[in-house]
Amino acid sequence: MRVIFRPPKTAGIFVGLLVITAILLVASGCTQQAPPTTTTQVPATPSAPAVTTVLPGVATSVAPVSTVRQTPALTAENTTMVTFTESDNGATKQIAVQSPFVIQLAENPTTGYSWNATTSPGLEILSSGYQENSHTEGMVGVGGTRAWTLMSNVSGTYTFAAVYSRSWETTTGNETGYNITIIAVQS
Repeated sequence: MRVIFRPPKTAGIFVGLLVITAILLVASGCTQQAPPTTTTQVPATPSAPAVTTVLPGVATSVAPVSTVRQTPALTAENTTMVTFTESDNGATKQIAVQSPFVIQLAENPTTGYSWNATTSPGLEILSSGYQENSHTEGMVGVGGTRAWTLMSNVSGTYTFAAVYSRSWETTTGNETGYNITIIAVQS
């Protein structure tokens, strides 16, 4: 009696997949040395801060996060924009109706964490943007500041809330939060 050995069909498929994977890795340049780092600076404009992007070997310019609506021009009565920060967490603040104001919070998206903001109806987010802190060239993991410009067109009491978390992680209730109550009044 003669015995003929036949390898299972799955072994051939497995070997084929390994060969294809190796070819794709080589073709995609995974074996190449990383090109030098390039830094590009986008200049600041009156409506948005400057943004710096550092990517290995890629010259990229990133515009500030798009403005949802143009911020109204500042009038003689309203020459400075009111800014709220981490120190105002949990506070109640009074703002004139149709006077834009800013909320700025520290953020480091290189860690995966970012602010997820919500507002009550009647409080409009005019724009949102991120500005990286200044740092030496080539430094990685640098944090920055997330800023929202908001405004209410009608007098009333409104809330702004934000949660600092990673979007892919399940919410536990232990995340860092920020809340501020805004009372918009006629000036």
